[in-house]
Amino acid sequence: MDILEEFRGESDQTICIVGTIILSTKLCMADGNFSNYEKDEILKTFPTNNEKLKETVLDIINKASKDKNDITYHAERIKKFVDPKHEDFLDFIVATLIKFAKADHHFDDKEKKMIDDVIDVFEKDKDRRNIFQKIKDKIKSKGN
Repeated sequence: MDILEEFRGESDQTICIVGTIILSTKLCMADGNFSNYEKDEILKTFPTNNEKLKETVLDIINKASKDKNDITYHAERIKKFVDPKHEDFLDFIVATLIKFAKADHHFDDKEKKMIDDVIDVFEKDKDRRNIFQKIKDKIKSKGN
């Protein structure tokens, strides 16, 4: 079953957080190794003092790390679930992915490509240059 389906009836904010955890896990796996350090960074980004919520976050990370779908698939699912009036949630997701990509002080080409793919999904069907295009332009300029 699709990971996000479990949260279908939840708020856009919850879908955003779950989606961010899924995409962050996929991004952290880009080098083929999902370390405990990376898992801890995700947990620090979404802290909770509630043991049940922490177990839920760990369960999402675990499912995302085993999931065979790529980051684009999950970005498309998130966009489908998040109400268009909450597009700022999509901005948050991209900013968080960039944070994780830079966490190891090495922003490699595979990570850039994955983030570009997410941005492409999120900005699909938009006519104006927005925050995503600005971020994409910035990533491209740093790559040169």
